[in-house]
Amino acid sequence: MVARRWLPTLHPGATRLLPAIVGSVLLCVLTACGGGESANGSGGSNAGSTTAAPADATTAGYFAQAGKIYDPGGQEIQIRGINHFGFNNPNLRPEQLWRMGWKEQIAQMKSLGFNAIRLLFVPDTLYGTTPIVNGPGKIFIDENLNAELIGKTPLQVLDLWMAEADRQGMYVLLNLYSVSMQTQYPTWFVSNPAHFHLVYNNQAYTKENWARDLAFVAQRYASLPHFFGIDLYNEPHDVVRWSSGDANVNDPVYFWKEAAEFASAAVLAANPKLLIFVEGSNGNYDGIENSNLPMNWAENFQPQAYKPLNVPADKLVLSPHTYGPDVFMKSSFSASNFPANLVADWDTLFGQFYPTHAVVIGEFGGYYGPGASGQQDVAWQNAFVQYLQGKGMSNSFYWCYAPNSGGTGGILDDNLNVRLDKMALLQQLWGAGQ
Repeated sequence: MVARRWLPTLHPGATRLLPAIVGSVLLCVLTACGGGESANGSGGSNAGSTTAAPADATTAGYFAQAGKIYDPGGQEIQIRGINHFGFNNPNLRPEQLWRMGWKEQIAQMKSLGFNAIRLLFVPDTLYGTTPIVNGPGKIFIDENLNAELIGKTPLQVLDLWMAEADRQGMYVLLNLYSVSMQTQYPTWFVSNPAHFHLVYNNQAYTKENWARDLAFVAQRYASLPHFFGIDLYNEPHDVVRWSSGDANVNDPVYFWKEAAEFASAAVLAANPKLLIFVEGSNGNYDGIENSNLPMNWAENFQPQAYKPLNVPADKLVLSPHTYGPDVFMKSSFSASNFPANLVADWDTLFGQFYPTHAVVIGEFGGYYGPGASGQQDVAWQNAFVQYLQGKGMSNSFYWCYAPNSGGTGGILDDNLNVRLDKMALLQQLWGAGQ
């Protein structure tokens, strides 16, 4: 079984922006292949204590080795990450700007000890031409706190945000969250005409369009030293399979492994300095893996053991998502030995691949007490952090910063106060590396 993920909520005054094609701008950037200056890993105090050189002498930029992440200078980075949404929903800009400043948000994340941000976006972010304005029926934004954004298109806002995060020394992982700002679509393409209305231009969205848009952002922000990776697609699910093996799904268009390899090649051709984050899938139902294991979307990497990704090993990061009972009540949460019983599941789903591969948790979190499952979610999050510590897997992105995320809340509560209990848990995970 898998967990139903959600679309982040809108401010009551928000409306949907109407996207339009800006293909000429996209083509111009994609064909300007000069790139920027080489990333220099200038995170300083963000780095770990060990150094290494890539196994392949031709490797450029950030790299992974023996389960660890390294900057272009060979300095280990401990990823103390936080997820930030907004560019992926109809607001098409950072969340909570009706009462916060966008620069203030980045600064607060840094002050809390985070050194990396996983930022979600969608094709609408790149093609929407409706500027941010206030007024009746418009998206509300505090103009005093966000004066630089007024009148800007979503892509122009993303440009400002990326530059500011880099200036503040925050590593950035860009994630193409969905093919649409309207919903979390299960596949990286839209071929059903009944769903074309979900796409920014009301047309089909192909695998090639997806790779084009990933390559676009890879190249556009290549000059920013702290832009270190792209997460190819968020939580592919439903009919998606890792690869062949399920007699009920034999069309290779739905095979995540092959699609991820295709997109990875496009990203690395556009910007060879980046890391490639690949999420897991749901069950492959191939008679080899344990498909009966309770799993979240993006959590299952079992087929990687016998159908591995053809992505350069020093560029590949496996990035599972896993959640506790506040988000999805797995059958394993009802066991008499919960949460101790979960260790074997986590090992099977993704832990077995560390340290052969870098494994960076792309999402985990929950209300941590005040949610529907109460203390059971506290027990789950505590157990998961202890599991990561025991495995030596301290790299992760917590979900999430803003409070208005269904099923999890955020690092901030509804009054924008910092959840000190959540921060204490993350500081435990970060340990001496913070």
